[in-house]
Amino acid sequence: MELYFCTITMKKQLLQIALLLFPVLGMAQSDTPVVVVVKYTVDQYIEKYSATAVDEMYRSKIPASITLAQGILESGNGNSRLAREANNHFGIKCKSTWTGATLYEDDDAPQECFRKYDASIDSYRDHSDFLMRSTRYAFLFDLDRTDYKSWAQGLKKAGYATNPQYADLLITFIERHKLDRFDRTKLSEEETREIKEEKAETVKSYGKEFINNGVPGIVAKPNESYAQIALDYDVKVHQLYRYNDLKKDAVCSFGDTVYLKMKKTKSDSLYYEVKGLETMLWISGRYAVRLDKLLEKNLMQEGAEPKFGERIYLKNKRDQAPKLRDTAKAVVETKPGAEPQTLVVLVAPDTQYNEQVYDNPIKNLDTQKPVETTVNDNRHDFKENLSFFHTVQAGETLFGIGRKYSVRVDAIQYINLLRGDSIAVGQRLIINPAITSADTKEPQSTPGVHLVRQGETLYSIAKQYGLKQADIMATNNLPNNQVYIGQKLVIVVPIKK
Repeated sequence: MELYFCTITMKKQLLQIALLLFPVLGMAQSDTPVVVVVKYTVDQYIEKYSATAVDEMYRSKIPASITLAQGILESGNGNSRLAREANNHFGIKCKSTWTGATLYEDDDAPQECFRKYDASIDSYRDHSDFLMRSTRYAFLFDLDRTDYKSWAQGLKKAGYATNPQYADLLITFIERHKLDRFDRTKLSEEETREIKEEKAETVKSYGKEFINNGVPGIVAKPNESYAQIALDYDVKVHQLYRYNDLKKDAVCSFGDTVYLKMKKTKSDSLYYEVKGLETMLWISGRYAVRLDKLLEKNLMQEGAEPKFGERIYLKNKRDQAPKLRDTAKAVVETKPGAEPQTLVVLVAPDTQYNEQVYDNPIKNLDTQKPVETTVNDNRHDFKENLSFFHTVQAGETLFGIGRKYSVRVDAIQYINLLRGDSIAVGQRLIINPAITSADTKEPQSTPGVHLVRQGETLYSIAKQYGLKQADIMATNNLPNNQVYIGQKLVIVVPIKK
């Protein structure tokens, strides 16, 4: 009997040694492979995707710091389901224009459609393209690429996210993790050459430039934007707007004439006879004559439109203003046979916001009316960002805050670069429920060696593996049920006969 006991004891010790040497294999008696989910930390995400963000910065002028911060906060360091299964790091929704693969997930509404990409770089490029093609973000592209603060504030003002703290979240995260260092990254000669070649190919897609009244121009492609055209032709967005006498709310449409330099002050043609509801802006574009000069020659004020049959002078100044049509009421063209409709033009009261285009990009942003978005706004094109600030109240601890939001203390410490447990009343902490832990490994759910994590007890560990506390205590020769963070416990599940 004594010999039998010694044999059992030796076998048990050998089993424990084997488990410690081969913790990945464990003791699971199953042919089903164990799927290991690799999780990224903030630093690992930055290391993996910073080069992609820099490439996009040189292609689109969006600061790499902004792109990285958005990617991290919106994908939980790349660990979200959308990032893992769809390579979608920015939560971009399908919308009507998307024809590629899709993934469905609950967001503002149950099972919303999200874009699925072949690779993460496709997600980054689509994110940049979306911002470049949307009118409301146009003037952001005139900002210096090192001005991440104005970019963050501009994104929020343009309605990128419904979270009122969104701009502050981006700025705080960029500064805590020094992401702005990537905004100063310089490309190699080869990388610079590749970007120039790609831009040259893009410019070719517009077709041959034309010359009208000595002014070069192009015809807009489908799904184009003024910001994209400005980037492709290396001009400022506000310059392109000024060249074409546009207001801030102008939308680029397929087939539009877009001039790449300032229009002339006059035309060789003497006049144009109004044949319908042509506007002075349309006539200005038709003859490549500046709108302000055209109005001046015809003794007209901005906003005034000529009546049918009137002649608009293009070269010389007239002596008497043309007859004007009532701009408060204008007939809207309809399909043949349909009753004409009346369009009532309402004049908005003067406010701090206006549609004038300025040379100063900051002034363009300041005078642009904010886009008010709500969670249920169907114009919202992105999955709502999960991150938010928690302001520390008197008596709160990191442990209590973590328990409140179901995240671990190490996750709060990591994302906020805290060195210890000390926090101060009034301190703002970034909380992201998608980043529940700073650990890059999923908690083990198969037998083997279990690493004790913060908040775990012997009872919770035993429950996880379907064991009794006494079983784990016996296997690991524990004197009591006390465990500590970082302790390795051998987990053996009895084989059922």
